[in-house]
Amino acid sequence: MIARTILSIAAGAAMTATLVSTGLAQSASSSPAKTTSGPVAVVVSIPLPSGTPREQAVAAMQKSMPQYQALPGLARKYFTLSDDGKFGGIYLWNSRAEAQAWFSDGWRAKATATYGVVPEVTYFDVPIVLEAGGAATKPR
Repeated sequence: MIARTILSIAAGAAMTATLVSTGLAQSASSSPAKTTSGPVAVVVSIPLPSGTPREQAVAAMQKSMPQYQALPGLARKYFTLSDDGKFGGIYLWNSRAEAQAWFSDGWRAKATATYGVVPEVTYFDVPIVLEAGGAATKPR
């Protein structure tokens, strides 16, 4: 399942760094990679504000759900909380253009102003999707 693959990548910071350095993934702060027409996964990580209880973070995620349900091009979003005190999401977008339209300079500025840190945003091309119990597909 794509969720497990993406979660595995998101869980290992060293793996993400390796993928970015080899060109298989693109950090949002790096220069844009070639634009692809297929789906992309985006992993976002932001430190939780100090002292934020897990229940409060989950409640804020639930409150934000309608905003994500209406996003053009967003196929799926996993709301995430890490063991080291970060929150964010794993997003599956229909295209890189739709993902970049959401994760714009304006989005980055608002998130930075809200949380006091620049969010970490990493793009991954998705050349193959494997659904649990199903066949692998090449969405492009």
